[in-house]
Amino acid sequence: MNTIRNINFSHVRKICYGISTRVLNFWPVIGMGFLTFLILLFVFIFPLSNKCDKTFKNMKDLFTALEKYAAKKDLYNESWIASKGQEAEVYNKEIEKCRSFLKEKDDHLESVFMIQDTEERVIKVEDEALWKNEYEKRISALLTKLETNHIAIGDGALPFQNWGQVIPTWENILSAQKKFWIIEAIVNIVLNNHKITKLEKITFKESCCSYDPAFAHIYSAIPITMRFELQADGIQFLLHDVLKSPIPFIIEGFNISSTNKISNPDFSIENNNPVHVETSNNVSNFITDITIDAYIIDYKT
Repeated sequence: MNTIRNINFSHVRKICYGISTRVLNFWPVIGMGFLTFLILLFVFIFPLSNKCDKTFKNMKDLFTALEKYAAKKDLYNESWIASKGQEAEVYNKEIEKCRSFLKEKDDHLESVFMIQDTEERVIKVEDEALWKNEYEKRISALLTKLETNHIAIGDGALPFQNWGQVIPTWENILSAQKKFWIIEAIVNIVLNNHKITKLEKITFKESCCSYDPAFAHIYSAIPITMRFELQADGIQFLLHDVLKSPIPFIIEGFNISSTNKISNPDFSIENNNPVHVETSNNVSNFITDITIDAYIIDYKT
């Protein structure tokens, strides 16, 4: 009987020992499995989940944009694309026309005097002394034209350069040449506008108000002030002639004031005692002063 009990107890002990051994081996396996799961979760599953979320958001945004696009009345089909292509072509052609127009004006401003040589060929003046001689001849010609057309000139009205006996360098010549073309253009405006009675003053300034230095790499500005005396009804024609000049003038502003004079030299109007004449009611007979602030576009070449 005791032998049987010992055998049963021994058998039970073996069974319990086997179970405990298995349990002890089970928890490390469980721990290793859990650790492996955590590694997979943080290394692969989370990044993949974020990538899926981002892809889903992008797809959702794309579908939203497509829904808005589909809701539009005008879809960008082949016909629309062809039409826009034609518009771009026309736009580029107009831009080229503007560039050609501005280049033509700048070519005149950048040019130097042309003279006839001994063989009667027209050549560009390249000698400083010859240029100075031609400069003085052309100044004299402009003054003669103004005198012939009975245009009065204010003191120091034409700011031409005077070097005396000194021969200018090309650095000074290029600046003086541009200013000569500008003065010549203004004189031609005066000669072509029969309403102008006096060229009072042309002044080259140091700076202008509306020039934007952000465009300095494209063009610079030559500021100028022009003052004229003319009949009142000639103001609009004067402004028109300035803008259509071969020199690219940009008008910043102008000021008009009365001179208390009329075009008929036999009559005058005093401030406190106006003389009433037959022509006094006609605005075209009144002489006004106009001062124009402008600048000339000097393109970079």
